[in-house]
Amino acid sequence: MMILARRFTIISLFAAIFAVTFSAAVSRNAGGGAQSHFGANYTCLDGSGPACVARN
Repeated sequence: MMILARRFTIISLFAAIFAVTFSAAVSRNAGGGAQSHFGANYTCLDGSGPACVARN
């Protein structure tokens, strides 16, 4: 049982490291012009439109 616990710990650590590096890679490449508003992706073609205004 101790061997199974050790293997599960090692696999979990590798999965956590992969998840952190993958999320960093995805978030770094996000925001390349497409915006998301309630799940709808669109690109601002007209910068003066209400959809392109940054809201805080």
